[in-house]
Amino acid sequence: MFKKITLVFLLMSFVFYGQTKSQDVDSFTKELDQKIPKLLQDFMVPGTAIAIIENGELVLQKAYGYSDLVKGEKVTTKTGFNIGSISKTIAAWGIMKLVEEDKIDLDAPAENYLTRWELPESDFDSKKVTIRRLLSHTAGLSLHGYPGWTPKDRLSTIEESLNGRNNGPGRVEMIMEPGTKWKYSGGGYTILQLIIEEVTGQKFEDYIQTAVLNPIGMKNSSYKIDETILKNSSLEHDGFGEQIDFELFTAQAAAGLHTTIEDFTRFAYASLFAHKDNKTYNKVLKESTVKKMMKPAAASNDSYGLGYQMHTIHNTSYSLKGHGGANSGWHAFFRVNPDTNDGFIMITNGGAGQNIYTQVFCDWIQWKTGESMGNRCEVKPSVAVKLKTIIDSEGIINIVSAYEELKVNKPEDYSFSESILNNFGYYYMRRKEIAKAEAVFKLNVDQFPKSSNVYDSYAEALLENSKKEQAIINYKKSVVLNPANTNAINILKSLNVDVDGLPKTFEIDAEKLNDYLGKYQLAPEFIVTILLKENKLIAQPTGQTPVTIIPMSEDRFFVEEVKAKVTFNRDANGVIESMTLHQNGRDTVGHKLKE
Repeated sequence: MFKKITLVFLLMSFVFYGQTKSQDVDSFTKELDQKIPKLLQDFMVPGTAIAIIENGELVLQKAYGYSDLVKGEKVTTKTGFNIGSISKTIAAWGIMKLVEEDKIDLDAPAENYLTRWELPESDFDSKKVTIRRLLSHTAGLSLHGYPGWTPKDRLSTIEESLNGRNNGPGRVEMIMEPGTKWKYSGGGYTILQLIIEEVTGQKFEDYIQTAVLNPIGMKNSSYKIDETILKNSSLEHDGFGEQIDFELFTAQAAAGLHTTIEDFTRFAYASLFAHKDNKTYNKVLKESTVKKMMKPAAASNDSYGLGYQMHTIHNTSYSLKGHGGANSGWHAFFRVNPDTNDGFIMITNGGAGQNIYTQVFCDWIQWKTGESMGNRCEVKPSVAVKLKTIIDSEGIINIVSAYEELKVNKPEDYSFSESILNNFGYYYMRRKEIAKAEAVFKLNVDQFPKSSNVYDSYAEALLENSKKEQAIINYKKSVVLNPANTNAINILKSLNVDVDGLPKTFEIDAEKLNDYLGKYQLAPEFIVTILLKENKLIAQPTGQTPVTIIPMSEDRFFVEEVKAKVTFNRDANGVIESMTLHQNGRDTVGHKLKE
């Protein structure tokens, strides 16, 4: 009798739990239905699509907003989006398919498979650039990411792109010892793209379509942007919801996949290697291969596997695998948990799309774990978004009073900063709406009168608006605040202005320059090395382009390229012991490492 009652009780408990969980899911998805449209409005993102997998079941797959605002066309679950760097994960599946077929060895040098291009000579051994290290961003290569090309541009070949014809980032080269540190390199994935072509004898886009996308059922997805893809694609939009040029990519493996929320949900299921029906979804790779791809690679700081990012939620054991992606006008986010068969995907068609998926993902994590992800979830709309709506309806006449009213009465509702206003001004500069740009830059000068940069930007708009004398006054103010502003000095000289009376950069005695040399550790994996070249101090940040630091006093320097300041700090004996980097309103101290 006891056993029978217990069995009935357990059955009732399972039924009750199932009903409760079902109600809980329903409640959560209804909350998102209310929240997402408001987020789209607040951040001027025209449209988005989302999918959520809960314990192996698809509990939400839905589209919100518009793919074309002018025509009033709404996003659907079949609308195409570029997913930026998430393209790397699918490209990694293509490589691993060739590994399973014994056509590629994970630990072989990449150069073994290359005939059309070779790594430039360097101080490092190119044989250490292996397939595994390319997949995990531990090959010591340059080139973080790629801008796209407009439809009017001639796309480069893969070889041209690797050699530097890639719209700005420069050539792909070895800049650190392979296998020692993690450094994200889209350039490394372009090498993998070329290797796929060399090994298969096919175009990258064709091989991935037949070997990966079609078997998974992603038949509305492609790295090849043809009329079929364009017909079903959303338009792309900037941070103010304005349509921008559609971008194309030579670097397809790194940034070029176009997909739909329906198709990418299929890929999410294929990634859930422990799902009871995984063989139905994944007809490409072995379960053991996908599992291997989701394990942290050596030297990656446990942050990256073979095409997948690692993501453990703070204060929990909830571990996710996936990737994020961003290109001009697109933002996307993908996470799965193979241990629990959960998944989260969100794709957007606006320049501020990361603000949408960040907050919805935070809500999902709190719903799943009960843990808040803290300040990162509290993203405020830019004050520029609100100012733009005011300017669109009222013009620029009330911009100052509108800004002041927002700052006084709604300081918690919007983000306010010098950089926000400066970027807003350049938004109008790019659109050739110079009067609006001038008004925004003038507002920035009034709000941040001690910043050299705001006077420089204001002067640029004045000069563009044929207000030469006012421009000269503001360029001079910029130089007074920052004598290292070579841009302003050169423009003043081009306008035949005598600059001899303006403040000069500080001259340091040649014999004292050696005092500054050395390595300064600003973070566990971020070191700035100060070097001396032609009697100038050069800062070489880990994995980045070296920059000249210009003295403003004996211990204060300016970095023109990134608009940052550096202060060298001395001990009681006058010996330099650390440096402080001042950038974007933050101070970061780096202690000098002993030789």
